[in-house]
Amino acid sequence: MAIADSLSYTLPISPNPSTPYPSTPYPSTPYPSTPYPSTPMPTPIVPPFTLETAIAKARMAEDAWNSRDPDRVALAYTEDSHWRNRAEIFHGRDAIREFLRRKWDKELDYRLIKEVWAYGDNRISVRFQYEWHDDGGQWYRAYGNENWEFDENGLMRRREASINDRPIATEERRFFWSAPGPRPQDHPGLIDSPV
Repeated sequence: MAIADSLSYTLPISPNPSTPYPSTPYPSTPYPSTPYPSTPMPTPIVPPFTLETAIAKARMAEDAWNSRDPDRVALAYTEDSHWRNRAEIFHGRDAIREFLRRKWDKELDYRLIKEVWAYGDNRISVRFQYEWHDDGGQWYRAYGNENWEFDENGLMRRREASINDRPIATEERRFFWSAPGPRPQDHPGLIDSPV
């Protein structure tokens, strides 16, 4: 089954397929969720990417990260994947797993939303926000951008992330769903979200 056949919404497509940005806005409805917790996709999503496959790849990443399972998340990356996350630079699946364990030990009740910003042949850029609190109960909303590069098998071989945290009051939170777990279909994405 082609990935486009499994999507449950209609997406505006640029009339010029070589243009990396769609000519019309992204939909404001939530993107389709992948099966959870670990049901594999029938066909791997590999480059070159289309708008549909880039969106599906971003949602798969969002769902995996919302599982807060370092072993599951690490499988989406090549064995020698290179990462820059904030000021940390490292490579390899073992380092990715260790980083994610430290991250989720610190960032409690983590909930993430990612959305495609741009895509190309074997690259996808996303913007994201996530909410978390520290062990003292202070909530934060993180704002970030990621640049991803994939190998021919659809595994991410490079991830560069720039992220800023903003302290928020509990009543300012926007991400409410049972976690860990994927964002529900009826929960809004980031398009048209306030800053």
